[in-house]
Parts: sequence; structure tokens; C-alpha cells
Amino acid sequence: MSLIRKLSLYTIVMLAIPLVVWATGWQWQGDENVIFALDYPLFWLTETGSAPYALITCVVLMLWLMGLTRRHFSWLLVGVVCATSVIGTQAVKSGAKFVFAEPRPYVVQMMGEQTEQFYELSRDERSVLVNERYKGSEYPLIVSHRAHETGYSFPSGHTIFAVSWLLLFAGLLNNVQSRGAVLAKIVVLFWSAMMLISRLRLGMHYPIDLFVSTLLAWGFHIVLFLGIVPRLVKLPLFQRRG
Repeated sequence: MSLIRKLSLYTIVMLAIPLVVWATGWQWQGDENVIFALDYPLFWLTETGSAPYALITCVVLMLWLMGLTRRHFSWLLVGVVCATSVIGTQAVKSGAKFVFAEPRPYVVQMMGEQTEQFYELSRDERSVLVNERYKGSEYPLIVSHRAHETGYSFPSGHTIFAVSWLLLFAGLLNNVQSRGAVLAKIVVLFWSAMMLISRLRLGMHYPIDLFVSTLLAWGFHIVLFLGIVPRLVKLPLFQRRG
């Protein structure tokens, strides 16, 4: 299977999540529908894509990729590709959030038609307001997550982060035939899918956020793997030693 088809296949799997949500008509209805056994594990999983824990996730996944691709690529090349992916896609996400300035689902529920007033506050003031609104909640960890994530909704940074790592594993392991590589792709696929689901279940994003974010990650990595990586591989600095 060609690289572009493989990247597209993994992207389609991720796109299926918001598509199924649209097809079923599911909508976030607030904390009244929280399922503790489901949503608290999703909270801990979503934290792997939240600052500062996302940095640990990046290090772990990058080292994992370096180990799996050691016979194919230099560790420096893998590091540069991973860094380019994470920094580049997050820059795209930040720019898009600034342009579109769409409120999160929980902000809409909390503020009604006064969402603009919420975003006129400083981030610290927003956090205080969120904590006051959900004071006495049965789910303090979820509340603390919302108080930390008071930015805009569209697109989803967590989605771009997770899908980007999935596509990095798919791309860099494209020609790696080993049980370890297969296992790694399965694990990262599951983690990515659960990340997208967590953003919906916790009231942080709408399905459109996930859909567009996934497409943004796909487009970025098509350019990365077809336009940039082939050039980097030819440079002496990134030649594999031994």
C-alpha cells in the first residue's frame, strides 16, 4: 500500500468518529449524562494531550518511534520529523482558533448568549468563573480540566495532536515489518480514537472541530512525508550510522 493511501486510511478511521456522532444525532448534554466509569478514564486519557503532560507523551512516543525505526532511519531524522509535526500542527491550530474564535460546548451551556463576555476575560478570570459555575460538582477533575482549557473550540488541538502522532507512526513505520510496529500502530490508533471521543464526552468540542482538525493533520502530514522527509533523508546529517 502506498504511503498516501495508508495515511488516508488512518485518517478515514479517525473521521469516522465525528461522522458516527452526526449520524446518530448524539449531542453533549452537560454533566447530567456523565458516566463515571467511562468519562473519568477518558479524562485521564485526554490529559495525555494537555499541557504539561503532552510533553511527556511526545517524549515517550518519539523514543518509541526511534526504537522501532532504528534500522531504517537515524534517530536525529525521527526527532526532527516528530518535532516538525507537533510544532507545525499546533501552530496551525493556534492560528485557526484565533481566526474563528468559536466557543466550547461547555462555555455555551454555561454562558448562554453571553459567550463573548466570557472570552473578553483574561484566562485567569475565565478559570475562576468556571470553578464558580461548577462549584459543588460531583466531578471535580472534569471541572479542573475545563478551568484549565478556557480557550476557543475550533479546531481541536487535542485532536490534531493525537491524529498527528497516529500519522507519524503510520508514515515512519510504513516499511517496517515487525510485530512491534504492528502493535505500536494498534496502540496509537486506539489512543487517538479515545482522545477524539474524550473531547466530545467532556464537553470540550463539537464533532465539526474533530472532523476539520483530522483533515488538517492529514494535509500537513501529506506535505511532510511526500515533500519534506524525502529531502531530509538525502542529507548527510540525517544518514543512519551503522
